[in-house]
Amino acid sequence: MSSPPTDRRWKKPLPPFVINHNVERPAPSDVAVLAQADVTRVSDLVGRMYTCQPSLRSLVAPAVPLCGPAFTVKCPPGDNLGVMAAIRKVEAGDVLVVDGQGFTQWCMGGYELLKYACEQRGMAGLVVNGAWRDVAEAQAAGLPVYGLAVSPHSGPKFGPAEVNVPVACAGVIVQPGDVVCASAEGVAVVPSGSVAAVVRALRASQGGHGIEHFLDEMDGHIAGWLDGAGQ
Repeated sequence: MSSPPTDRRWKKPLPPFVINHNVERPAPSDVAVLAQADVTRVSDLVGRMYTCQPSLRSLVAPAVPLCGPAFTVKCPPGDNLGVMAAIRKVEAGDVLVVDGQGFTQWCMGGYELLKYACEQRGMAGLVVNGAWRDVAEAQAAGLPVYGLAVSPHSGPKFGPAEVNVPVACAGVIVQPGDVVCASAEGVAVVPSGSVAAVVRALRASQGGHGIEHFLDEMDGHIAGWLDGAGQ
């Protein structure tokens, strides 16, 4: 196995390049239910621990809704060699979740990578805990891109990286196979072990209960405060 080129401007880390090939994905029927749900509703069901910080947003306008199993990659800040490896292995319907550790001075990739992954590999879209570029082209093509920022500069490709490991994404730990749901409202993650429960809750409340019912319920909470205060 060949060694990476020596460049004394960069130190070579000792941890290896890791690629985990097996991702246990949820049932397509469950993903389809999640894809039809408002991200706000999904967020309510998974809670704040699995709702990404609002700094993670659509980088194209209008936002293109996105839902699918997470295919994850963790990279050193600004280094996208791991993205290159992940692009070759992502499967149809997957959402590529790139953990660039929140670094936004350089981008983690651009339009040609995104186009290849979506058109040739069937990738559903991209969520990057970092920056991306060529967003005008992605916008024109209607491709979903969610990230922290846009940056025009493409950084080094030294590695190492880790593919299909737990990653951090705007305050949420995302495991391979979790379901990522994104829209103009933001990004919510359904842990793989909770997919069935969230889907059941969505199916049970498809009709909604209406704002009047909600306000009646809130009246009860308010009355409890007022009664306790002797008013």
